[in-house]
Amino acid sequence: MGSMSPTRREFLRSLAGTAALLGLLPHPLAQARERRPNIVLIMADDMGYECVSAYGSALQTPHLDRAASRGILFTQAHSQPLCTPTRVQIMTGYYNHRNYEAFGYLNPKQTTFAQQLRGAGYATCIAGKWQLSGDASTVHSFGFDEHCLWNMHAYREGEGSPSAMEPETWRKRYRDPCLYRNGEWIRPGKDAYGPDVCCDFLLSFIERHRDQPFLAYYPMILVHSPFEPTPHSQDWDAADDKTNTKEKHFADMVAYTDHLVGRIQSKLEELGLMEDTVLLFTGDNGTHCSLQTPQKDGSSLQGGKGLTVDLGTHVPLIAWGKDVVRGVRNDALVDFTDVFPSLLEIAAVASPASLALDGFSLVPILTGSDPKGKRDAVFCFYDPRWGVGRKKRVFARDDRHKLYTDGSFYDLSEDPFENQDLSREKLKRKQKKAKDRLQSILDRYLHVPSQGPTR
Repeated sequence: MGSMSPTRREFLRSLAGTAALLGLLPHPLAQARERRPNIVLIMADDMGYECVSAYGSALQTPHLDRAASRGILFTQAHSQPLCTPTRVQIMTGYYNHRNYEAFGYLNPKQTTFAQQLRGAGYATCIAGKWQLSGDASTVHSFGFDEHCLWNMHAYREGEGSPSAMEPETWRKRYRDPCLYRNGEWIRPGKDAYGPDVCCDFLLSFIERHRDQPFLAYYPMILVHSPFEPTPHSQDWDAADDKTNTKEKHFADMVAYTDHLVGRIQSKLEELGLMEDTVLLFTGDNGTHCSLQTPQKDGSSLQGGKGLTVDLGTHVPLIAWGKDVVRGVRNDALVDFTDVFPSLLEIAAVASPASLALDGFSLVPILTGSDPKGKRDAVFCFYDPRWGVGRKKRVFARDDRHKLYTDGSFYDLSEDPFENQDLSREKLKRKQKKAKDRLQSILDRYLHVPSQGPTR
Protein backbone atom coordinates (compact mmCIF):
# COMPACT_ATOMS: atom_id res chain seq x y z
CA MET A 1 0.00 0.00 0.00
CA GLY A 2 2.93 2.39 0.72
CA SER A 3 3.94 2.24 -2.98
CA MET A 4 0.44 2.97 -4.29
CA SER A 5 0.68 5.29 -7.30
CA PRO A 6 -1.19 8.62 -7.32
CA THR A 7 -3.34 7.40 -10.22
CA ARG A 8 -4.49 4.32 -8.35
CA ARG A 9 -5.07 6.30 -5.14
CA GLU A 10 -7.21 8.82 -6.99
CA PHE A 11 -9.15 5.97 -8.61
CA LEU A 12 -9.90 4.34 -5.26
CA ARG A 13 -11.01 7.65 -3.74
CA SER A 14 -13.28 8.21 -6.74
CA LEU A 15 -14.68 4.70 -6.32
CA ALA A 16 -15.30 5.34 -2.62
CA GLY A 17 -17.10 8.57 -3.46
CA THR A 18 -19.32 6.82 -5.99
CA ALA A 19 -20.12 4.07 -3.52
CA ALA A 20 -20.97 6.64 -0.86
CA LEU A 21 -23.38 8.36 -3.21
CA LEU A 22 -25.08 4.99 -3.74
CA GLY A 23 -25.31 4.51 0.02
CA LEU A 24 -22.88 1.60 0.03
CA LEU A 25 -20.15 3.29 2.13
CA PRO A 26 -19.84 6.14 4.62
CA HIS A 27 -19.05 9.62 3.34
CA PRO A 28 -15.78 9.58 1.32
CA LEU A 29 -14.12 11.97 3.80
CA ALA A 30 -14.07 9.12 6.31
CA GLN A 31 -12.53 6.83 3.71
CA ALA A 32 -10.00 9.24 2.25
CA ARG A 33 -8.19 10.01 5.46
CA GLU A 34 -7.08 8.06 8.48
CA ARG A 35 -8.56 8.59 11.92
CA ARG A 36 -9.31 12.22 12.72
CA PRO A 37 -6.66 13.89 14.89
CA ASN A 38 -7.08 13.97 18.64
CA ILE A 39 -7.19 17.49 20.07
CA VAL A 40 -5.78 18.61 23.42
CA LEU A 41 -6.50 22.26 24.30
CA ILE A 42 -4.75 23.51 27.45
CA MET A 43 -5.47 26.96 28.90
CA ALA A 44 -3.64 28.17 32.01
CA ASP A 45 -5.43 30.59 34.36
CA ASP A 46 -3.89 34.09 34.76
CA MET A 47 -0.66 33.30 32.92
CA GLY A 48 0.57 35.92 30.47
CA TYR A 49 3.14 35.32 27.76
CA GLU A 50 5.93 36.74 29.95
CA CYS A 51 5.78 33.66 32.23
CA VAL A 52 7.06 31.19 29.61
CA SER A 53 10.80 30.80 29.10
CA ALA A 54 10.44 30.49 25.33
CA TYR A 55 9.04 34.05 25.33
CA GLY A 56 11.94 35.41 27.38
CA SER A 57 10.89 34.65 30.95
CA ALA A 58 13.45 33.84 33.60
CA LEU A 59 10.99 31.29 35.02
CA GLN A 60 11.66 27.67 34.11
CA THR A 61 9.23 25.99 31.67
CA PRO A 62 11.23 23.21 29.97
CA HIS A 63 8.24 21.19 28.73
CA LEU A 64 6.63 24.21 27.10
CA ASP A 65 9.97 25.20 25.62
CA ARG A 66 10.27 21.71 24.16
CA ALA A 67 6.73 21.99 22.78
CA ALA A 68 7.64 25.29 21.11
CA SER A 69 10.70 23.68 19.52
CA ARG A 70 8.46 20.93 18.15
CA GLY A 71 5.82 23.27 16.78
CA ILE A 72 4.81 26.93 16.47
CA LEU A 73 5.24 29.67 19.05
CA PHE A 74 2.81 32.52 18.31
CA THR A 75 4.17 35.91 19.36
CA GLN A 76 0.95 37.91 18.94
CA ALA A 77 -1.86 35.89 20.53
CA HIS A 78 -4.49 37.86 22.46
CA SER A 79 -7.25 36.88 24.86
CA GLN A 80 -9.82 38.87 26.77
CA PRO A 81 -8.37 40.56 29.89
CA LEU A 82 -10.45 38.50 32.36
CA CYS A 83 -11.35 34.85 32.87
CA THR A 84 -15.09 34.49 32.15
CA PRO A 85 -15.08 36.81 29.13
CA THR A 86 -12.30 34.67 27.65
CA ARG A 87 -14.02 31.37 28.46
CA VAL A 88 -17.19 32.53 26.73
CA GLN A 89 -15.23 33.72 23.70
CA ILE A 90 -13.03 30.67 23.24
CA MET A 91 -15.88 28.18 23.56
CA THR A 92 -18.34 29.96 21.25
CA GLY A 93 -16.12 31.72 18.69
CA TYR A 94 -17.95 35.03 19.26
CA TYR A 95 -16.70 38.37 20.49
CA ASN A 96 -18.20 39.34 23.83
CA HIS A 97 -20.62 41.94 22.46
CA ARG A 98 -22.48 39.13 20.72
CA ASN A 99 -23.14 36.75 23.61
CA TYR A 100 -21.45 37.71 26.90
CA GLU A 101 -24.22 38.32 29.44
CA ALA A 102 -22.75 38.05 32.95
CA PHE A 103 -19.62 37.12 34.84
CA GLY A 104 -19.56 33.41 35.68
CA TYR A 105 -22.24 32.58 33.12
CA LEU A 106 -22.68 31.16 29.63
CA ASN A 107 -26.17 30.99 28.19
CA PRO A 108 -27.11 27.28 27.76
CA LYS A 109 -28.51 28.06 24.31
CA GLN A 110 -25.07 28.96 22.96
CA THR A 111 -23.19 26.61 20.62
CA THR A 112 -19.70 25.41 21.60
CA PHE A 113 -16.83 23.74 19.76
CA ALA A 114 -17.31 20.67 21.98
CA GLN A 115 -20.87 20.21 20.71
CA GLN A 116 -19.66 20.31 17.12
CA LEU A 117 -16.84 17.85 17.70
CA ARG A 118 -18.98 15.45 19.72
CA GLY A 119 -21.53 15.53 16.91
CA ALA A 120 -18.73 14.45 14.54
CA GLY A 121 -17.91 11.39 16.66
CA TYR A 122 -15.33 12.76 19.09
CA ALA A 123 -15.22 11.62 22.71
CA THR A 124 -15.11 14.83 24.75
CA CYS A 125 -13.84 15.76 28.20
CA ILE A 126 -13.25 18.93 30.21
CA ALA A 127 -11.18 19.11 33.39
CA GLY A 128 -10.09 22.11 35.43
CA LYS A 129 -11.82 25.45 35.97
CA TRP A 130 -15.39 25.90 34.75
CA GLN A 131 -16.81 29.24 35.94
CA LEU A 132 -19.66 29.18 33.43
CA SER A 133 -22.48 28.22 35.83
CA GLY A 134 -24.98 25.37 35.73
CA ASP A 135 -24.74 21.71 36.72
CA ALA A 136 -23.80 18.36 35.17
CA SER A 137 -26.58 18.59 32.60
CA THR A 138 -25.32 22.04 31.60
CA VAL A 139 -21.78 20.78 31.05
CA HIS A 140 -23.10 17.82 29.06
CA SER A 141 -25.35 20.01 26.94
CA PHE A 142 -22.35 22.19 26.11
CA GLY A 143 -20.78 19.11 24.50
CA PHE A 144 -18.69 17.36 27.17
CA ASP A 145 -19.20 13.66 27.85
CA GLU A 146 -17.09 13.73 31.03
CA HIS A 147 -15.98 16.43 33.46
CA CYS A 148 -13.91 17.08 36.58
CA LEU A 149 -14.30 20.75 37.46
CA TRP A 150 -13.61 23.43 40.00
CA ASN A 151 -15.86 26.52 40.34
CA MET A 152 -18.97 24.63 39.32
CA HIS A 153 -21.75 26.79 40.71
CA ALA A 154 -25.21 27.92 39.78
CA TYR A 155 -25.37 31.57 38.75
CA ARG A 156 -27.47 33.79 41.03
CA GLU A 157 -28.00 37.24 39.62
CA GLY A 158 -27.58 40.14 42.00
CA GLU A 159 -25.34 38.44 44.52
CA GLY A 160 -22.13 39.81 43.04
CA SER A 161 -20.55 36.41 42.37
CA PRO A 162 -21.68 32.98 41.18
CA SER A 163 -20.53 31.54 44.51
CA ALA A 164 -21.26 34.40 46.88
CA MET A 165 -23.37 32.39 49.32
CA GLU A 166 -21.46 29.11 49.32
CA PRO A 167 -19.15 27.87 52.10
CA GLU A 168 -15.44 28.64 51.87
CA THR A 169 -14.57 24.95 51.65
CA TRP A 170 -16.31 24.84 48.26
CA ARG A 171 -13.82 27.43 47.01
CA LYS A 172 -10.70 25.37 47.71
CA ARG A 173 -8.90 24.55 44.49
CA TYR A 174 -5.36 23.57 45.45
CA ARG A 175 -4.65 21.53 48.60
CA ASP A 176 -7.70 19.64 49.92
CA PRO A 177 -9.85 20.71 46.94
CA CYS A 178 -13.59 20.53 46.40
CA LEU A 179 -14.34 19.38 42.85
CA TYR A 180 -17.34 18.39 40.75
CA ARG A 181 -16.73 15.09 38.93
CA ASN A 182 -19.30 13.74 36.52
CA GLY A 183 -22.18 15.25 38.45
CA GLU A 184 -20.97 14.55 41.99
CA TRP A 185 -19.09 16.69 44.50
CA ILE A 186 -15.88 15.08 45.67
CA ARG A 187 -13.33 15.87 48.40
CA PRO A 188 -10.24 13.81 47.42
CA GLY A 189 -8.52 14.45 50.74
CA LYS A 190 -6.43 16.92 52.72
CA ASP A 191 -3.21 15.95 50.90
CA ALA A 192 -4.76 15.94 47.43
CA TYR A 193 -3.81 18.72 45.01
CA GLY A 194 -6.63 19.96 42.79
CA PRO A 195 -4.54 20.41 39.61
CA ASP A 196 -3.25 16.84 39.99
CA VAL A 197 -6.75 15.44 40.45
CA CYS A 198 -7.95 17.18 37.28
CA CYS A 199 -4.88 16.11 35.30
CA ASP A 200 -5.26 12.49 36.47
CA PHE A 201 -8.88 12.58 35.31
CA LEU A 202 -7.87 13.93 31.90
CA LEU A 203 -5.15 11.32 31.46
CA SER A 204 -7.58 8.56 32.40
CA PHE A 205 -9.99 9.86 29.78
CA ILE A 206 -7.24 9.89 27.13
CA GLU A 207 -6.20 6.33 27.97
CA ARG A 208 -9.79 5.04 27.92
CA HIS A 209 -10.48 6.66 24.55
CA ARG A 210 -7.17 5.95 22.86
CA ASP A 211 -8.93 4.02 20.07
CA GLN A 212 -11.21 6.85 18.93
CA PRO A 213 -10.68 10.54 18.22
CA PHE A 214 -11.01 12.65 21.37
CA LEU A 215 -11.17 16.26 22.50
CA ALA A 216 -9.52 16.91 25.86
CA TYR A 217 -10.13 20.50 27.00
CA TYR A 218 -8.01 21.43 30.01
CA PRO A 219 -8.77 24.94 31.34
CA MET A 220 -6.27 24.65 34.19
CA ILE A 221 -6.80 25.75 37.77
CA LEU A 222 -3.20 27.00 37.95
CA VAL A 223 -1.78 29.71 38.26
CA HIS A 224 -4.59 31.84 39.72
CA SER A 225 -4.29 33.32 43.22
CA PRO A 226 -4.10 32.40 46.07
CA PHE A 227 -0.38 31.83 45.59
CA GLU A 228 0.22 28.63 47.51
CA PRO A 229 2.89 25.90 47.60
CA THR A 230 2.68 23.07 45.09
CA PRO A 231 3.60 19.43 45.80
CA HIS A 232 7.04 20.27 44.36
CA SER A 233 7.55 23.27 46.68
CA GLN A 234 9.98 22.95 49.54
CA ASP A 235 7.30 24.26 51.91
CA TRP A 236 4.48 22.02 50.65
CA ASP A 237 4.03 20.70 54.19
CA ALA A 238 4.19 24.19 55.71
CA ALA A 239 1.47 26.02 53.81
CA ASP A 240 1.14 28.67 56.53
CA ASP A 241 4.82 29.57 56.49
CA LYS A 242 4.90 33.38 56.09
CA THR A 243 8.60 33.57 55.27
CA ASN A 244 8.00 32.82 51.59
CA THR A 245 6.71 35.49 49.24
CA LYS A 246 3.87 35.10 46.79
CA GLU A 247 6.41 35.56 43.97
CA LYS A 248 8.21 32.41 45.17
CA HIS A 249 4.99 30.42 45.20
CA PHE A 250 3.91 31.89 41.86
CA ALA A 251 7.18 30.71 40.29
CA ASP A 252 6.51 27.26 41.77
CA MET A 253 2.98 27.32 40.32
CA VAL A 254 4.27 28.20 36.85
CA ALA A 255 6.77 25.34 37.13
CA TYR A 256 3.98 22.97 38.16
CA THR A 257 1.85 24.10 35.22
CA ASP A 258 4.76 23.15 32.98
CA HIS A 259 5.08 19.83 34.83
CA LEU A 260 1.44 18.99 34.08
CA VAL A 261 1.91 19.81 30.40
CA GLY A 262 4.82 17.39 30.50
CA ARG A 263 2.61 14.70 32.03
CA ILE A 264 0.12 15.05 29.18
CA GLN A 265 2.87 14.80 26.57
CA SER A 266 4.33 11.73 28.31
CA LYS A 267 0.95 9.99 28.36
CA LEU A 268 0.40 10.63 24.66
CA GLU A 269 3.89 9.31 23.89
CA GLU A 270 3.35 6.27 26.10
CA LEU A 271 0.12 5.45 24.23
CA GLY A 272 1.69 6.09 20.82
CA LEU A 273 -0.73 8.95 20.18
CA MET A 274 1.63 11.91 19.92
CA GLU A 275 1.75 11.80 16.12
CA ASP A 276 -2.06 11.57 15.95
CA THR A 277 -2.72 14.55 18.24
CA VAL A 278 -2.72 18.33 17.88
CA LEU A 279 -1.96 20.19 21.11
CA LEU A 280 -2.44 23.87 21.91
CA PHE A 281 -1.33 25.68 25.05
CA THR A 282 -2.43 29.20 25.96
CA GLY A 283 -3.54 31.39 28.88
CA ASP A 284 -6.93 32.96 29.55
CA ASN A 285 -5.62 36.48 30.28
CA GLY A 286 -2.63 38.40 31.62
CA THR A 287 -0.84 37.67 34.86
CA HIS A 288 -2.12 38.97 38.21
CA CYS A 289 -1.46 42.71 38.54
CA SER A 290 0.36 42.29 41.86
CA LEU A 291 3.13 40.21 40.29
CA GLN A 292 6.41 41.18 38.67
CA THR A 293 7.70 38.39 36.44
CA PRO A 294 11.50 38.38 35.94
CA GLN A 295 12.84 38.20 32.39
CA LYS A 296 16.09 36.75 31.03
CA ASP A 297 17.30 40.22 30.06
CA GLY A 298 17.20 41.34 33.69
CA SER A 299 13.96 43.32 33.42
CA SER A 300 10.62 42.42 34.97
CA LEU A 301 7.09 42.79 33.66
CA GLN A 302 4.08 43.61 35.80
CA GLY A 303 0.96 41.56 35.18
CA GLY A 304 -2.00 43.24 33.51
CA LYS A 305 -4.96 41.00 34.36
CA GLY A 306 -8.24 42.90 34.06
CA LEU A 307 -6.66 45.67 31.97
CA THR A 308 -6.79 46.19 28.21
CA VAL A 309 -3.09 47.07 27.93
CA ASP A 310 -0.86 44.57 26.14
CA LEU A 311 0.08 42.73 29.34
CA GLY A 312 -3.62 42.19 30.06
CA THR A 313 -4.37 40.41 26.78
CA HIS A 314 -1.04 39.14 25.42
CA VAL A 315 -0.89 35.43 26.20
CA PRO A 316 1.26 32.47 25.21
CA LEU A 317 0.05 30.31 22.36
CA ILE A 318 2.04 27.22 21.39
CA ALA A 319 0.80 24.59 18.93
CA TRP A 320 2.48 21.26 18.22
CA GLY A 321 1.69 17.76 17.05
CA LYS A 322 0.18 16.22 13.95
CA ASP A 323 0.88 18.15 10.73
CA VAL A 324 2.09 21.26 12.63
CA VAL A 325 5.27 22.81 11.23
CA ARG A 326 8.21 22.55 13.59
CA GLY A 327 10.47 25.10 15.26
CA VAL A 328 8.69 28.23 14.03
CA ARG A 329 8.08 31.62 15.66
CA ASN A 330 5.05 33.20 14.01
CA ASP A 331 4.06 36.87 14.29
CA ALA A 332 0.54 36.53 12.85
CA LEU A 333 -2.20 38.16 14.90
CA VAL A 334 -4.42 35.69 16.73
CA ASP A 335 -7.34 36.09 19.10
CA PHE A 336 -9.54 33.60 20.89
CA THR A 337 -12.38 33.66 18.35
CA ASP A 338 -9.91 31.81 16.10
CA VAL A 339 -9.87 28.70 18.29
CA PHE A 340 -13.37 27.42 17.43
CA PRO A 341 -12.93 27.42 13.61
CA SER A 342 -9.39 26.04 14.03
CA LEU A 343 -10.55 23.03 16.02
CA LEU A 344 -13.27 22.30 13.48
CA GLU A 345 -10.83 22.40 10.56
CA ILE A 346 -8.30 20.25 12.42
CA ALA A 347 -11.07 17.69 12.85
CA ALA A 348 -12.32 18.12 9.24
CA VAL A 349 -15.71 19.22 10.54
CA ALA A 350 -17.58 21.80 8.50
CA SER A 351 -18.56 24.94 10.40
CA PRO A 352 -22.33 25.51 10.14
CA ALA A 353 -22.95 28.68 8.14
CA SER A 354 -25.69 29.61 10.59
CA LEU A 355 -23.10 30.18 13.33
CA ALA A 356 -21.35 33.05 11.49
CA LEU A 357 -18.25 32.74 13.69
CA ASP A 358 -16.07 35.80 14.24
CA GLY A 359 -12.70 34.08 13.98
CA PHE A 360 -10.42 32.59 11.33
CA SER A 361 -8.98 29.09 11.26
CA LEU A 362 -5.30 28.87 12.16
CA VAL A 363 -4.81 25.63 10.22
CA PRO A 364 -3.11 27.34 7.22
CA ILE A 365 -0.59 28.77 9.69
CA LEU A 366 -0.20 25.46 11.55
CA THR A 367 0.52 23.56 8.35
CA GLY A 368 2.72 26.28 6.88
CA SER A 369 0.56 26.82 3.79
CA ASP A 370 -0.19 30.45 4.77
CA PRO A 371 2.09 31.65 7.59
CA LYS A 372 0.50 35.12 7.67
CA GLY A 373 -3.06 33.89 8.16
CA LYS A 374 -6.21 35.87 7.40
CA ARG A 375 -6.50 38.21 10.38
CA ASP A 376 -5.78 41.91 9.75
CA ALA A 377 -6.46 43.04 13.33
CA VAL A 378 -7.44 41.91 16.79
CA PHE A 379 -10.78 43.21 18.09
CA CYS A 380 -11.65 43.34 21.80
CA PHE A 381 -15.00 44.12 23.37
CA TYR A 382 -14.39 44.05 27.10
CA ASP A 383 -17.30 44.63 29.46
CA PRO A 384 -16.34 42.53 32.50
CA ARG A 385 -19.52 43.07 34.58
CA TRP A 386 -17.55 42.10 37.64
CA GLY A 387 -15.52 43.92 40.25
CA VAL A 388 -15.12 47.56 41.16
CA GLY A 389 -13.72 50.08 38.70
CA ARG A 390 -13.67 47.68 35.76
CA LYS A 391 -15.30 49.59 32.93
CA LYS A 392 -16.18 48.63 29.40
CA ARG A 393 -13.38 49.21 26.90
CA VAL A 394 -13.43 48.39 23.20
CA PHE A 395 -10.47 48.50 20.82
CA ALA A 396 -8.96 47.24 17.59
CA ARG A 397 -5.24 46.75 17.15
CA ASP A 398 -2.80 45.57 14.54
CA ASP A 399 0.81 44.57 15.11
CA ARG A 400 1.78 48.17 15.90
CA HIS A 401 -1.17 50.52 16.51
CA LYS A 402 -4.20 50.40 18.80
CA LEU A 403 -7.42 52.42 18.65
CA TYR A 404 -10.14 52.56 21.31
CA THR A 405 -13.73 53.56 20.64
CA ASP A 406 -13.22 56.65 22.81
CA GLY A 407 -10.70 57.84 20.22
CA SER A 408 -7.51 57.17 22.18
CA PHE A 409 -4.77 55.94 19.86
CA TYR A 410 -1.38 54.38 20.63
CA ASP A 411 1.76 53.27 18.86
CA LEU A 412 2.47 50.04 20.72
CA SER A 413 5.91 49.59 19.21
CA GLU A 414 7.00 52.81 20.93
CA ASP A 415 4.56 52.83 23.85
CA PRO A 416 3.54 49.31 24.92
CA PHE A 417 2.18 50.53 28.26
CA GLU A 418 -0.10 53.10 26.59
CA ASN A 419 1.21 56.17 28.36
CA GLN A 420 1.02 58.57 25.41
CA ASP A 421 -2.33 59.05 23.69
CA LEU A 422 -1.50 60.14 20.14
CA SER A 423 -5.04 61.30 19.41
CA ARG A 424 -4.13 64.58 21.10
CA GLU A 425 -1.26 65.14 18.70
CA LYS A 426 -0.90 65.79 14.99
CA LEU A 427 -0.54 62.38 13.43
CA LYS A 428 1.99 61.48 10.78
CA ARG A 429 0.65 60.24 7.48
CA LYS A 430 1.25 56.56 8.29
CA GLN A 431 -0.30 56.97 11.73
CA LYS A 432 -3.39 58.64 10.27
CA LYS A 433 -3.72 55.82 7.74
CA ALA A 434 -3.41 53.19 10.48
CA LYS A 435 -5.98 54.96 12.65
CA ASP A 436 -8.50 55.19 9.81
CA ARG A 437 -8.00 51.53 9.04
CA LEU A 438 -8.53 50.49 12.66
CA GLN A 439 -11.65 52.68 12.84
CA SER A 440 -13.08 50.82 9.86
CA ILE A 441 -12.38 47.54 11.66
CA LEU A 442 -14.15 48.78 14.82
CA ASP A 443 -17.12 49.79 12.70
CA ARG A 444 -17.12 46.44 10.95
CA TYR A 445 -17.24 44.36 14.12
CA LEU A 446 -19.55 46.60 16.13
CA HIS A 447 -22.15 46.46 13.39
CA VAL A 448 -22.33 42.67 13.62
CA PRO A 449 -25.60 41.94 15.44
CA SER A 450 -25.83 40.20 18.78
CA GLN A 451 -26.25 36.43 18.57
CA GLY A 452 -28.44 34.24 20.71
CA PRO A 453 -31.00 34.95 23.40
CA THR A 454 -30.50 36.94 26.56
CA ARG A 455 -31.37 35.56 29.96
